Amino acid sequence: MIKRLVKIGIRFWITLASVGSFVGGWIMLVHAPKPAQLSQPAGDAASIPTLEPLPPLSQFNSANNNFQPQQFFSVQPRQRSFFRTGGS
Repeated sequence: MIKRLVKIGIRFWITLASVGSFVGGWIMLVHAPKPAQLSQPAGDAASIPTLEPLPPLSQFNSANNNFQPQQFFSVQPRQRSFFRTGGS
């Protein structure tokens, strides 16, 4: 009987702690400071830095015909070794 009461008490405590943690985390998330919004007027678009477009991929392909990628990992053949166990 006591064993059953302890088991029910532990389950109740775990459930209560889980729900409490979820609600507490949700409340902290809701009240957390919001990230800064970038509010620039539409006419101020000239001050935003832009990058130049990349050249087409065909230019890279034709300019580097003799290019070979580096091999970072050397693959060496491994000899197979079999382990015998006492099982069937």
